[in-house]
Amino acid sequence: MPLANFEPEELKFFPDHLPCGIDEAGRGPYAGPLSVGFVSFTPEVLERIYAGQILKGLNDSKKLSESKRESLFQEIQETAHRVAHAFLSHTYIDRYGINRAVLEGILKCYRKASQAPIESNGRKLLLLIDGNYNFSKYKESEEVKRQSYYYKKGDSRIASIAAASIIAKVKRDRFMKAIAPKFPGYGFEGHKGYGSAGHEEAIRNLGLARIHRRSFTKKFHASDPSSQSD
Repeated sequence: MPLANFEPEELKFFPDHLPCGIDEAGRGPYAGPLSVGFVSFTPEVLERIYAGQILKGLNDSKKLSESKRESLFQEIQETAHRVAHAFLSHTYIDRYGINRAVLEGILKCYRKASQAPIESNGRKLLLLIDGNYNFSKYKESEEVKRQSYYYKKGDSRIASIAAASIIAKVKRDRFMKAIAPKFPGYGFEGHKGYGSAGHEEAIRNLGLARIHRRSFTKKFHASDPSSQSD
């Protein structure tokens, strides 16, 4: 069965370009890094994806169960032409802001993919980015300005962006689970740093840990009972 509500947007860019989906996970959490994923497929693989022959159930990572994301994550790694990923730390986000962090993640992935020794038949990379960002105030954006296209809700419409959203989400979730034992009592393995009721209660009881984004947790600063978690 073909992917419902998806558009084969990438196919119109071949053969001169290699379209690459980009999406992030972790814009809004109180704690942890921003995660940016980057995925490209060959036109032959894309045709099979849109026909529903492979990567069945592909969708925006937020609409999938954890087990489905993990399954698709592995399949994406096996079928993609290129996969890249970048983390931007909580300290980077506090210093430069979340939008600058998203741009830096895009640039990191673009540079990794550009240097990868994978045959692309001379095609130039095109970036299909989820969202409607305006990076014009950042001079670094000039590096990718001419080859960037933005798609609102692209992770629910375009296969390579949906795949990138899964790479970003799974990488970030695994990271938050891995660091959870270093910060007992916060429950990072469950809420992954997002502002759940349980997470807010843990902050009120334990204070802010060093992995918390200070720029996202200002409402807790005055009542922070301790700094021992730092």
